[in-house]
Amino acid sequence: MKRGAPAAGSVLTWITALVFTVAIGAGITQTRILWGPTALEHSRDVRRLVFAQTYQAARAVYAPAADDRRAPVVLLGNSRIWLAARPSYLEPVLAHDLPDRPLRVDNLGIFGADIRDVEPLGRHVDALAPAMVVIAVGTSDLVPDPTIPWPTLAARVFDLGWRDGPVPPIGAAEHLDRWARTAWPLFRFREMARAAIEDRVVPASDTEAFPDHFTTTAAIFAYMHGPRGAEVEAAYQTWRRQPTLANFTAYLQIGSQLHLALVRRRAQDPAIPDATSPGVRQLEALLTGLASRHVPAMVVVMPENPLLAQDAANAFHQPGFSDAVAGLITATAARAGTTVVDARDWMPADQFLDFDHLLPELSGFQTRLGAEITHALRS
Repeated sequence: MKRGAPAAGSVLTWITALVFTVAIGAGITQTRILWGPTALEHSRDVRRLVFAQTYQAARAVYAPAADDRRAPVVLLGNSRIWLAARPSYLEPVLAHDLPDRPLRVDNLGIFGADIRDVEPLGRHVDALAPAMVVIAVGTSDLVPDPTIPWPTLAARVFDLGWRDGPVPPIGAAEHLDRWARTAWPLFRFREMARAAIEDRVVPASDTEAFPDHFTTTAAIFAYMHGPRGAEVEAAYQTWRRQPTLANFTAYLQIGSQLHLALVRRRAQDPAIPDATSPGVRQLEALLTGLASRHVPAMVVVMPENPLLAQDAANAFHQPGFSDAVAGLITATAARAGTTVVDARDWMPADQFLDFDHLLPELSGFQTRLGAEITHALRS
């Protein structure tokens, strides 16, 4: 009997440790400790922005608010849709167009996200019982940016399951990591839990919530660029008076050098995806998955800056790329029975913040998007 006691004690110790681990994990991942409001969500530090948006998207799908009975219109995508269709812009449009149908907007856009992030996030939107899911894609979003480390935080949080997704993990270590994240919520949310707990002890100080409304471009630049806002506004107004590609580039050189470098790098990549490319397969997996689960969905190919027509040197775009990818998106959506709205030519150049992004609120994009959502919901 004595010789068996240590073994029995060891088993009891492991069982006790497991019980405590599960209890602590549930106490963190299923409560306000993880999902309550945090200051870090409104940090002005751009290095925290992607983290904060991923955190908000995770809260939306894993801990949806129970006190808002309005049916959500869920927007998936990246900074293009995050800036162009904020809830404070789009909700009034939907309320006007559909007064008998209370709707809210859950904008789950994540800066820098491409289809590798959007597809796994889309697997979880059923928890919101959405009235409509809008997948907003730019034609460049099906070709991953090689400078963004992979897997991203979004992939680590949303790409779950025992079976591989449309693009399997590479190697045994990534498979084991995915299985651990699937089985153990605290492991899945460890970065978020650590940041949330730290924020409750020492709240972030460099915070300012993104404004609900803008009335002028000067206000946009003041928020985005702080003390340099006036300089950026002056360069922008110079371009407005003389709307040439050279003046637009000069304006971006002052306030958006990283974006300018990204667009130039993108134009130098000769790769045009085809139906077998990973990004196209992930888009198809997203759309067929939503269709199989009877989740209403619509794809919006986001507006493109018409100034690119002046780019005779092909410094900022690849000729034929946009049309080729838009055709792939349309064909892929057709196989899933999903409507596509081609919004590439919706907006004039003076409604763009840069080559990819529309002016928040001032562009009026929310009005045209609201009309398309209204039409789809009435059909």
